[in-house]
Amino acid sequence: MATLRRLVDELRASTAILYVPSPDGSALIAALVVGGPVSVFTVAEHVAVQSTNYTAAKAYRAGRQFSESSPIKRSPQVTMPFPYTVISTPLCDDEEENTLWVMTGIWQPPLENAADLSVAQRRCRKLGDALSRLLKASHGGDFAELSLNPLFLMPALEESLSVDITFIYHIHKLASALVEAKRIKDVVEVATARIMKPLQAQAMAVCVEEQGWLRLVGCSGYSGDVIDGLGRTLAADGSAEARIFRYDRPVFLESDEQLAKNPLGSFSDGREACILLPLTGMAHQQGVLLLTFVRPRHFRAEERAALVTMAGLFSQALERARLSDGEHAMARELQQVLLPHALPHLDQLECAARYLSASENGDVGGDWYDVLTLSDGNVGLVIGDVEGHSSSAAAVMGQICSGLRAYSAEGHRPADLLRRMNQLLTDLKPGRLATCCCVWIDLATGTAEISSAGHPMPVLRQSDGAIAVPTLDVGLPLGVDPETNYNSVEVTLAPETVLALYTDGLVCSHTLDVGTGTRKLLGTMAEASGHCLEDLADRLLRITTGTAIRDDDTALLLARYEGHLQGVPSRVSRLDIQRHDLQGVREVRQFIQNILLQWGLDAISYETELLATELVTNGLVHADSDVDVRLRKYPDRIRVEVRDSSTRPPVPAPITVDLEIDSFSENGRGLVIVEELAAAWGTAPYGRGKSVWFEVAGLVEAPPRY
Repeated sequence: MATLRRLVDELRASTAILYVPSPDGSALIAALVVGGPVSVFTVAEHVAVQSTNYTAAKAYRAGRQFSESSPIKRSPQVTMPFPYTVISTPLCDDEEENTLWVMTGIWQPPLENAADLSVAQRRCRKLGDALSRLLKASHGGDFAELSLNPLFLMPALEESLSVDITFIYHIHKLASALVEAKRIKDVVEVATARIMKPLQAQAMAVCVEEQGWLRLVGCSGYSGDVIDGLGRTLAADGSAEARIFRYDRPVFLESDEQLAKNPLGSFSDGREACILLPLTGMAHQQGVLLLTFVRPRHFRAEERAALVTMAGLFSQALERARLSDGEHAMARELQQVLLPHALPHLDQLECAARYLSASENGDVGGDWYDVLTLSDGNVGLVIGDVEGHSSSAAAVMGQICSGLRAYSAEGHRPADLLRRMNQLLTDLKPGRLATCCCVWIDLATGTAEISSAGHPMPVLRQSDGAIAVPTLDVGLPLGVDPETNYNSVEVTLAPETVLALYTDGLVCSHTLDVGTGTRKLLGTMAEASGHCLEDLADRLLRITTGTAIRDDDTALLLARYEGHLQGVPSRVSRLDIQRHDLQGVREVRQFIQNILLQWGLDAISYETELLATELVTNGLVHADSDVDVRLRKYPDRIRVEVRDSSTRPPVPAPITVDLEIDSFSENGRGLVIVEELAAAWGTAPYGRGKSVWFEVAGLVEAPPRY
């Protein structure tokens, strides 16, 4: 544009930018950029209309000129933030005085003289008026296609070199975005935003090789039929269509005639041009990138070279992401194996537990919990946190878990156990520290002995809602000093006391300081009422899951001491059903019938049997795992839990007359019955799987039958 060139040439601006609104009106997009090569690194290509950091957004909203000089708040879009002056001038509709576009000039070095700045502002307003009239005459305000990608014009360069700068810009933006992509899905999303859209391709597919087979890992813009056909083709490795996906050189098909003669034509989805780019790893081809275009497309030599370069950057990032995903999967599997498969089911102590990985990158850390059956028949509660988020942290967690179980089996008390574990960890030299808290509970007396190695002390909630945090000089974390000795403190637990053991991820995140988080923890504990630990666990997790970013993993262990029950009939019972044993459903009915008869609650037996068998059937058929059925009697209700090894949460599905839809809803139809008849029901992660529970309330007890 001649007007933008005048801004650069006559006013000696480093860069001139024309911003146009996005189709939805939420952002301003750099449609045209005039300046030197350095402008590739200084242009903010997308500016939110409501932004307070950019003069372009301010000028667009207010309809008047804005100018600022550095330092301006750093933007992640600007990768080389030079000191500069920026002037943004709105380009308005003469009749309605609405802002249609924004012209922005950038001066580097900045305009430090007030007189020079005033002259530049006045000249920008005149140039803006001229540019507004020109744009209205030539485009009528329609920049839908132009706004897809910034077009760079470099007056100091030949026209061909000026066009090439546009490709350099896209390569630069792609490389910058790929640095931040950690997982395969992130890398594919970057390719969609930084390869597919800038090229104005209508569809993209990414295939990678795994154990000798090509697999589709990401796509955009393709119909379901084409995706299915692509999957079948990749599985038929010997076919002509499949062989083309193993080409080690780029394929450019520029028209529908060329597509018709090539096996790739079967994946064109009605489009008329196609690119196949090999993705080469460190030493071998690891996949392909497929792009299709709705109209015929000629690819110049310079454009082809840029595409090959972009494919190389994408391939390297994809390989890093595959390694990262593999390590992440291994760490997650290791951690799931080390977390307790199931917590003890005791009359005197009820437990609930949760684990959440960090939300920012999904990395698995070293947080863990455990409930130990001690050598004297009592119970030990353990929670800890290994520093870091990796498979190494998970491995150290495994070493500590094994050591704690071994030392507790020998009969060591909490303080001595931590001393021995500290010596073991310093001898192993894993290069990581760990915090840990141990609580040994005497079920007969309610005495709790607590010791901590640098870990937060547990929170205690009395039956009347009073909150207490035991006072103890916690020792150093494990692995710091082999000579460290640890102290312990004893507290007496009254019946119905709830203990909360947690890691710092529960009360701290990027947007939540530990002080505020701890106050929320204490407040939530104080407000808790009733007997449902699962509900309390979910409420506590919302302390950080409600924040924008959860940057640390979280472990939570809750336990309620019911009191000594000598001479009182057992209030809990359980039954294990083996995988695939559908006859076990009959056993569950008989089991519940017998237990409720013993408890004098046979009046609610039929309803309880019906609900329990629905959950057990779902577990056996859809979770394909062993099923653990647990009953617990409360003063005003009973609770039934069904646990399996599937992590997929159940969802109630309505019964429908559409048989095809109904066939996919089998897993949820039983839950509709549970939802309708139970006083309360829910689901929660549990150990390596999940727990689905329901409660039947309003009990009228008959005399127990023995």
